Amino acid sequence: MKGLAAFIMRGRVTAALFVAGTSLVPFMAWLANAALALVSLRRGSMEGLIVVAGAVVVLAIIELILTGQPGGVVALLVLVWMPIILVTAILRTSVSLPLALTVATGMAGILLLFWGLAVPDPEAFWRSQLAELAADMPAEQRDEILAFFGRHLAVFLVIGLWLNVLIGLLLGRYWQALLYNPGGFRDEFHRFRLDWRLGGLALLVSVLALFSSEPGLVNDLALLLAALFLVQTVAVAHAVVAARQWNGLSLLPVYLLMPFAAMPMALLGMLDTLMDFRRRLAPASDDTP
Repeated sequence: MKGLAAFIMRGRVTAALFVAGTSLVPFMAWLANAALALVSLRRGSMEGLIVVAGAVVVLAIIELILTGQPGGVVALLVLVWMPIILVTAILRTSVSLPLALTVATGMAGILLLFWGLAVPDPEAFWRSQLAELAADMPAEQRDEILAFFGRHLAVFLVIGLWLNVLIGLLLGRYWQALLYNPGGFRDEFHRFRLDWRLGGLALLVSVLALFSSEPGLVNDLALLLAALFLVQTVAVAHAVVAARQWNGLSLLPVYLLMPFAAMPMALLGMLDTLMDFRRRLAPASDDTP
């Protein structure tokens, strides 16, 4: 990883070609996002914009040759790369990882709000978009699947975009620490703690979603906030394991349970903003915050 990060930091051309190249490979776009975050964190937003411009030119030429229109690279620029530039600028200025991720979540929430205003009947919209793909399914199964995706596909897509920004930012920050501040990311992540007011808001939204009879913006925001507070839960787990000097394999259940118990684990992250589990669970002699 350190060698790869050093390669990216060789210069603008290297970084731009790396970002463009990894964006073209399925399941490797997270490397492009991390490379962009690394450049922006170390050298500033202007340098990040220069790298983005170079990558966009390369991808636009390839897309024009293959499809005749550069719509894909425009969407990538607006929905992923520009948010990464913004959150890295916030992190670079504030040196606050919680603040940067809070802003990223706020942008995702605004996107959900705009979606709700622009598409008053999302179920009908997605039915029309997905009808052809589900045409060969049995009628009853097709209706169930289209109804499910009609209610939830928008928030899944937004959370997917948010995850691209999250992974890019965290990995870019990790690479930066590897190159210039060994051990810095570990300490920063162990201290990761979102604002207690945001935790209270997330709890309120989650309760409202629990008693909501129809899917909608409240439910979508509850899922988005749960994704954010899962990060805090993981940070708490890492900090406690490190403070108690347990084997790293102790973290395995956290990651194995995450897909099946995401909401309860997110709830722990929300409660941590009020109760500070790290301080309660760390050894008595440990002064780690």
